[in-house]
Amino acid sequence: MTVEIANQPQLRVLTFNIHHGEGNDGIIDLNRIAAIINNVKPDLVAIQEVDKNVKRTENVDQPDLLGQLTGMNVAFGKAVDFDGGEYGQALLYRFPLDSFETISLPNPANNEQRVALVGKFVPENDLPPFTFIGTHLEFESKECQIAQAEKLKNQFGTTTPLILAGDLNATPQSAAIDILRTNWDDATAKITEPTCEEDGKIDYIMYGGRNQWQVISTQALNNGGASDHKPVLAVLSWRGEKY
Repeated sequence: MTVEIANQPQLRVLTFNIHHGEGNDGIIDLNRIAAIINNVKPDLVAIQEVDKNVKRTENVDQPDLLGQLTGMNVAFGKAVDFDGGEYGQALLYRFPLDSFETISLPNPANNEQRVALVGKFVPENDLPPFTFIGTHLEFESKECQIAQAEKLKNQFGTTTPLILAGDLNATPQSAAIDILRTNWDDATAKITEPTCEEDGKIDYIMYGGRNQWQVISTQALNNGGASDHKPVLAVLSWRGEKY
């Protein structure tokens, strides 16, 4: 690592589809999910497939519990009502949050509703104010998936600085990823192994504002059987304008 990189502020970003806390052994255990997160000390986490007060997970407020177990702030965005509660995504974060909203994504095939969680952060260090988007794109309908990628590109393609993270349910050769790459760089481009054993590499961290971020490292982490997805970590260095 050069002195220049060492002196630049860094951002540790994690994305993790937690499968409502259910591991490959069929046991629901948020403690092991939290242990994986705590081990890599992220600044931001995009979490997919989260239950809130749902019967199948014993009416636990999973976003709130994950916040407690990691010592991070949490924001939840509902995608659908489910089994007596809510099902969707969460963001965990350590920076001051300026604003937060949940945006519905297009659903032309009338499949499961998908959303994007959009947080605007104002770090109290040398990082600039930036937008962080966590999302979970359509799995079955490529028509929906492409429409959702287009929505994100059209609404946020010129927003900078920006980080996009999530389970995109699309491999690197797919049309949806091609759409997103027209505006954003893929920090996970060097990950070629499956992030979901059944579906391939489908979990990503992307960034907008070309030449502002530098990828220091990126890896798919061992999930210890805690979920059907591997968490993906990217460490980014800010080399844009000083704020």
